[in-house]
Amino acid sequence: MNNYGIYYSPLFIPFIPSMNEKPPTVYSLLESIVNYGKDEKTKIKDLANVGRGSFFDFDYPLTENITKEQFETMILNRFLMRRIGFDTLTAFKIQLNVKLNSIMPLYNKMFDALENWNIFESGEITTETGTDERQTTNSTQNTLSNSSTTQSSSTSDRRNSELPQDQLENLRDGSYVGNYNYDTDTATGTDSSTSNGTATASGTDNNEYTKEIRRSPSDKIAIMKEMQTNINNIYEMIFKDLECLFYQLV
Repeated sequence: MNNYGIYYSPLFIPFIPSMNEKPPTVYSLLESIVNYGKDEKTKIKDLANVGRGSFFDFDYPLTENITKEQFETMILNRFLMRRIGFDTLTAFKIQLNVKLNSIMPLYNKMFDALENWNIFESGEITTETGTDERQTTNSTQNTLSNSSTTQSSSTSDRRNSELPQDQLENLRDGSYVGNYNYDTDTATGTDSSTSNGTATASGTDNNEYTKEIRRSPSDKIAIMKEMQTNINNIYEMIFKDLECLFYQLV
């Protein structure tokens, strides 16, 4: 038995003797686990981080945005001076295991829903990519007009004579003509046509884009402040759900 009234089994697992009226605090358990038999003691501020493996030696779901070290240390430090609500540390860990596996799927979604996790990184530039879908419609109307005029003329020269054939040249030069018809015909035609045409084309244009966002120091401070407030609010809800695992004052 050590100075805190806690006994150790051969496996160095502390248990509470029956004569104790109240279970131990988280601090006394951590002190016994971390500093027992050591000349150089671990400081109080580091107890939770060093001894958390003795409390959280089981699997439970946890978002990648929060590290196990950060998460478990936060819980132990929050309840550091509270007494566990069970007779043994083993019984407490069993119920802690059940509780975390029950509530963390919901709280993980809350953590993941928060934006700007990368604001905690050193970079000042973030890149956003996406696809911009646009509907396009093109309409074209054409009008074509044609007009043409044609004119033709013909001349008919009909001469006959009863002269002998040896005097045919006198008929040709008009010296001797018995009958004479000289006709001239002129024909004019006009042709016009008009045609109209309309063409319509529509389609979808997917435009991929990349956008860089540069944050000023003032922007980062405001975003970090809001982000930390949201994280703390989620932790407070987790702490409230774990409250039932600790000794309650009547």
